[in-house]
Amino acid sequence: MSEIEKPENRSLFRDALMAATAPLGVAPDSGQEERMWAHFARMVEANRQFNLTRITTPADAAVKHYADSLSLLAVPGIDRGRALNVVDMGTGAGFPAVPLAIVCPAWRITAIDGTGKKVRFVAEAAEALGLRNLVARHARGDEFARMTGARFDLVVLRAVAKINPGLVEVQPLVKRGGAIVFYKTTAMGADEAAAGRKQAAFLKLNMRDPVDIDLVSADGPLHRRFIVCERPG
Repeated sequence: MSEIEKPENRSLFRDALMAATAPLGVAPDSGQEERMWAHFARMVEANRQFNLTRITTPADAAVKHYADSLSLLAVPGIDRGRALNVVDMGTGAGFPAVPLAIVCPAWRITAIDGTGKKVRFVAEAAEALGLRNLVARHARGDEFARMTGARFDLVVLRAVAKINPGLVEVQPLVKRGGAIVFYKTTAMGADEAAAGRKQAAFLKLNMRDPVDIDLVSADGPLHRRFIVCERPG
């Protein structure tokens, strides 16, 4: 048994994940939590060979990676039961793509990253976890739009770009009636918000009022702010 697979680590992960997600109404069931733990264990092992994440302790990862990814589902208008085509830009080790694919089987998720090793990790993890609704692609956002012409119901960006340049890069990927969602924090500056709103208007996107969500953690609340930009249908 590896260090990370010890029962006490398993319990720490499960307890922290449930404490953070239950108040939001997005808690995974036992089978879904088990798959997230399996992904976490694979991530920690792969992290020995190449950098995937700096967050490797079970409780921290449960909140700052998995619960944080799932907090999107607490945003009004996000329907986990509807069949949506979703793209995760800059997925890294698979966040938020993997947790969302686990708890939203109706969604078809494409996880994109510009680093080949990370894309291979996500693809191998998806296969190992039986996530048939998740595929990984090696590309940048602007390249992906040009190469495929794909359009999505939901485009998500978690901690990978400021709003203004992010909108410019990914807006070709969102279909009419779809939305672009940025995972930000409440520390986001007023300048970024203003520039993002101006860019959204220029691109004929409707930026909704921010949605603030707090996640419970041992270190105190994790403050998440969602910025949603919708393309009129």
